[in-house]
This record gives sequence, C-alpha cells and structure tokens, in this order.
Amino acid sequence: MLLATRCPFCETVFRIQPAHLAARRGLVRCGHCQEAFDASGSLYELPENGDFALATPVAADIAASLATPSAQQAAAAQAAQAPDHDQPPQAEPAAPSAQSAPPSGSPNFSGSAWDPWAPRPDSNLDPDLQYNGSHLPRASLAAGRGPNVRIVRDAEPTLSPGGGHGAAQAGASGHVEPTLSVNEAIHSPHADPEPVLRRAPAGSSAAPVFTALEPNAGGEPFAVTREAPTRAKRHTSWRIVGVLIALALLATLAAQLAWWMRETVMVYWPASQPYYQQACAQLGCQLRPPRDIDGLQVRPSDLRQVDDPHHLELKVPLHNRFDVALAWPAMELTLLDRQNNIVLRRVLFPQDYAPPGTHIEAGMAPHITQTMIVRLDTGNVVASNFRIEIFYP
Repeated sequence: MLLATRCPFCETVFRIQPAHLAARRGLVRCGHCQEAFDASGSLYELPENGDFALATPVAADIAASLATPSAQQAAAAQAAQAPDHDQPPQAEPAAPSAQSAPPSGSPNFSGSAWDPWAPRPDSNLDPDLQYNGSHLPRASLAAGRGPNVRIVRDAEPTLSPGGGHGAAQAGASGHVEPTLSVNEAIHSPHADPEPVLRRAPAGSSAAPVFTALEPNAGGEPFAVTREAPTRAKRHTSWRIVGVLIALALLATLAAQLAWWMRETVMVYWPASQPYYQQACAQLGCQLRPPRDIDGLQVRPSDLRQVDDPHHLELKVPLHNRFDVALAWPAMELTLLDRQNNIVLRRVLFPQDYAPPGTHIEAGMAPHITQTMIVRLDTGNVVASNFRIEIFYP
C-alpha cells in the first residue's frame, strides 16, 4: 500500500510507510520544516503509478489501525522492558532504624534525598527543595575557651645605696648581671599637672607682660599708592572705518552678482529692467535683452514651393511667453528627403528671417507672436520634409 501525508505547517506532501506510522503511533517529523505532527489524521492512498493527483483519503478507522503497533512489536517492547533473570537481584537498602537515625539538626545526604547524577533541576522548582550551603545548620557563636594560665611576676632585685661593696665581692666569685629597679610611677596612669597662674602682688614694681598700645603709637604709617589699571585704548574711529569698508565691499559684491546674473534677474523680475537701464545710462554701457530659450515657442510651421521644387518659402510663427522682451534667437533649418535623410542644413540668424524694419537690438516684445517668412533656393536638392530648431549662439 502506497501512502502519502501532508504536513499541516508547510503543506508539504511526501510518501510514508505503514511501519513508520506504527513505530511512533502516527507521529512523524516533516523533513522540510522539521515540525512533528500526527500523520494518521491526513493519510492518502496513492495508486500504483504514484500519481498524487489521484490520491484518495484513507478512512479514519484504517488510519487508526495503521498507527497502532502490531502484536509482534508490542511483544518485542515488553520483552525489552522485562527484567533479566540471569542477573542476581539487587539487595534493597535497609530502612534506617531509630538508633541509626541522624540527629534532627544534621543535613540529610541520603541517596533518596540527593542524587548527584540526577538531571539539572528546573528553575520552576521550589528553591527550598534544593540542597545547597544555605540549608546546612549553623551552630551558634560561643565564647572561645582557652587555657587558664596564671602569670606570676618574679621579684626583681633592686640596688641599694650601700650595696656596692657587696656587689664587688660577689663579682670576685662570679659574674652578676646588673638589674634596674622599675619605677611604678611611670607605668601608672596619671594626668598632666595643670599650670597654676599666680597673681603678682599689688605693690610689685614689675612691668606688665602685655601692654595696650595707642592706635597712632607705632609711628607714621608707610604711604600706600594705588595705581589705576591700564586700559587698552579704544580705537573707535578705526572700528568705524573698518565697518564702513566691510559694508562697501558687501555692496560691491551684491552689485557684481546682480550684473553677472542680470538676464536671470530680468526674466524672473521684470520690474528690475528699468534699474539696469538707468545703471547702464550712468556707466555708459549697453543693455541687451535677456536670452532665455525656454520663453520662446515655435508654433506649427509651413514649407511650400514657390515656382519650382528648388525654390521654397518657409513660414515660422514664433511666440514669446514671458513678461519681458527676449533676444531674437537663431534658427537651424534642416531639409529631409522621402527617407528622412538630411539633404540640406542651414542656420538662419535674425537678420536673415526678421521682417523688414524690425529693431533687432530691442528684442522680441513680450506676449506676441511674430511670423517669419524665409525664401530658400535649394539648388539641385529636392526636399520632402523639414525640421526647425531655435537656439542662442
């Protein structure tokens, strides 16, 4: 019988043998996600060709019988758990009697209470059930007892004033070490005597030890001169000059930036154009219209033949979208044949396409559309299409 099961965690389908189900009562582990699950709840029977698409679910009673171990496996398991009769029975330890019972205050190190080979205790166990140094009984502190020894001081001999002659006679017979008497007053505790001040008699002519002096009795005091601290001279005028020079430099820098970016300033701020014109009138310079190709727009153009295919007329409407007059641009005319190949290219400047009487230096007025008409002689070239681009040279 070909069986298959599906992992409920990762939905992986794999084959399984009936012996695997009976070994662990249906519990298997997925080889893909490594999760354990009961395979008897999702068993499928596969056809002989092993096609998973034709698998059919196995009935619950059949799956339970497959997951139940057989009689031979149960007998083998019981035989493995049965005790070996060849080995002699181990003697059980005798129960402790009342005579051999340890005192109530001593720790219990019996085999039933503490097993060194037991697994590591769980952190959820009560710490009072674990044996450590804190559970050992501690004896109360008692006063130390030592040997009762009494020290007897030997009497020390003293030298008397008249004993010099006897000592000399004793020296003739043997060597006698000199001894010094002990002064008991030195070793006895006593306090230092307090000094006693005696008042001198009233009629004594002795001069007093301390005398009061008059405030001005010490002679003329030395002269004290106080010098004012020297202050650095403040050069206020130089500071003012420095500030004025800095302001002048900043104004010059701002003027240079305004002149260098005059076209951008006039395009985005048209009201500044009269100020530039006044400045140029004072400085004697010439102010030209700004050049901004984004403000010009080429409207739909027209190219037609005038007399023959070699004489053409081009009409180009040009529109100014800004609020300020812009400089006239240059136009690039490209003629193409039927295959869109370039046959002629020509650059037209404002003098070539501007209408007669147009003041080119004044630029193109704001918000107007000017139509340029240009006549061309292409020679031997025959054009079928054209392309126009404007730019500032």
